[in-house]
Formats: sequence, C-alpha cells, structure tokens
Amino acid sequence: MNARRYPPILTSARWILGIGILAWLFSRTSVDELWEVMILGFANWEWWCLGIAFTGLGLWVAALRWHILVRAQGVDISLLRMARIFLIGQCFNSFLLGACGGDVARGYYMLRESKTKRTEAASTVLVDRGIGLLVIIAYCCVITLFRITWFMTSKRTGLAAAVMLALMTLAVATLVVLFRKHLFEQRTCLKRLENTSRFGSIVRRVYNAFYVYRDQPRVLGWAAALSFANMVFLTLACGVLGHSLRMDVSWLDYFTLFPIITVLSAIPVTPGALGVREGLFSELFAVTGVYAGKAISLSLLVYGAGLIWSIIGGLLFIGYSSRYGLSLNEEWQKLKKQSHPASLHHASPNTDKTP
Repeated sequence: MNARRYPPILTSARWILGIGILAWLFSRTSVDELWEVMILGFANWEWWCLGIAFTGLGLWVAALRWHILVRAQGVDISLLRMARIFLIGQCFNSFLLGACGGDVARGYYMLRESKTKRTEAASTVLVDRGIGLLVIIAYCCVITLFRITWFMTSKRTGLAAAVMLALMTLAVATLVVLFRKHLFEQRTCLKRLENTSRFGSIVRRVYNAFYVYRDQPRVLGWAAALSFANMVFLTLACGVLGHSLRMDVSWLDYFTLFPIITVLSAIPVTPGALGVREGLFSELFAVTGVYAGKAISLSLLVYGAGLIWSIIGGLLFIGYSSRYGLSLNEEWQKLKKQSHPASLHHASPNTDKTP
C-alpha cells in the first residue's frame, strides 16, 4: 500500500501554504477572543462529550463499511480487529502528516493480518476511501440543488456548490471508465505492463479487486448507506460542538456546510488540511452570521474530538508492536518502509494464494 510521496520542494510549499493560511486567519481575530470562546465551550462540557461520542459512532460505522468491503473480497478478518486497524489509521492521519499517513498504516496492517489475498485486502483501503467521498459528494450535490437559491446568495457558497458539481461529474465519468469494461482485457498497453513487470501484475490485482464490486450491488448499497450514516454522525458531532459555543446556526445549515467542508478538506492542498479546514469553517459559516473566532474554534473542537479517538488508536498501535515482539521504533521503521513505492513489489509474496 503506497502513500503519496511529494518532492521536497512541493512538501515545503504545502507546509508554508498551510502555515500562511493559519497566520492570515488568526490575524482576523485575537487570541483573547478565541480563548473566551473556548472557555464558553468548556462551560458546556457535556456537549463536548456528546460531540466526542457522535464522532466515535461515525468512526465505528466507517470501520463497519470497510469490513463489509473486505469480506466481499473473500478475506475473513473480524470486525473488532478491523476497527482496531481503522483507529490506528486515524492516529496516523492526525499526528503524522507526512508520507506515512493513515491509509498506509491501514494497508500495512491489512497485509500483515491477511493470510490470503493480501493485495486485494490492502486495496480495499482505496475503495473504502473512494466510496466514502463519493457518497458525501453526491449528498452535497443533492443539498445544493435543494437549496440552490440559498447557495446563490453568496459567492462563497456559490463557488462551493460549483466545486461539488464539478467533482461529482468527474467522479461519475471516472466510474464509467473503470466499470464499463475490464480495462486490462481491453487495453493492449495494460496487458503488456502486466506481462512484463511484477508491478504490472500487482496493479492488475488491485484493479481486479476494485472491479469485483461491479457485480456486488448489495455490498455497494450497504457501503453507501454506512457512508451516509458516517456523514450524519460526524455532522451531528459538529452541530453539538457548535451548540456548546452558543452558535446560532440551524441544523439544516450544519447539514449543508459541514459535508462540503469535509470534501474540500480532503483535497491534499496542505499537510493534514492544515489551515484549509479552519479557513473553510471561517469562510462558509460566515454566510450564517458566525464570526471568524467562533468558526475557527468550532473547527478546532471538531478536530479535537477526532484527536481523542486518534489517541486511542495510538495506544492500539503500541499494542500491535508488542504483540509481534517489536519495539515501537522497529514497528515504526517497518511501517515507514511500506510508504516507499518499492514496497508495492513486496505486497504479494509467493505465499499469497488467490483463485
């Protein structure tokens, strides 16, 4: 399972951009103002607890979605074990913003846990991420059409709506290309790649794993339903955290803006959406009359609720290293090697038997 590896110059540029966005945002509000807002929220700590609980439910249904996708590949791993791996991935997403991210961690542990069909099991990480984003994008398009008049009242929301519709168009076009015909059976260049390199054969197996879902509409239906439930729980978490800050925002607005922020934050402009997430909260919630200080505070609370579960994932990571008799450093070094492109060539050893 590979991670995106950016050239050093591009990585530095992404960090600079993220820090620059944060600096610009904080210049629009004072530290004292942010502190007062957070103190207000802390006085309503019970809403914070509810927000953390909703976040946990969102992560749980996401882990269940992934489990269903893995089972469809004929790989038998318990739901509890996959939930543990999922939380480890959350830990890496939250605390490690470089090449070794959450998807790499999940793929690595799937390769370790799977006795057969290891490449197929690891590839479900990409399918899981893709389905989750596609469902949220589709929802955003529906809510955009439902509230088109509201979206057109502001340049901010109008631009966000245009981006959602563009992403949906791109996603549908991509799915048509990938699902209409089996590409490796139709394209000579892909057949040649498969026959002339081990890398090509592994790419073929990853694509086969993806193509399997074409004939499993029930699996895709469940995955889509769980993706929607994941979005609902995370939006509820955002809403109750906003309530702790006494934000005068309707639930309809939360269910309109937060999913859009989720999708746009997933675009890898800066490491870990640094600055981008806070900027989106500030700009889009401004349309509802929320000033920058409260919007940024809400963004930090939403991120903080996720961090709580990421810390639990970190403890599970420590448990996994001790389970295999490795020190944390040894486990970390093995995982880092998995983020190197060359690791893909070792994803499927000779012991990996598939039908």
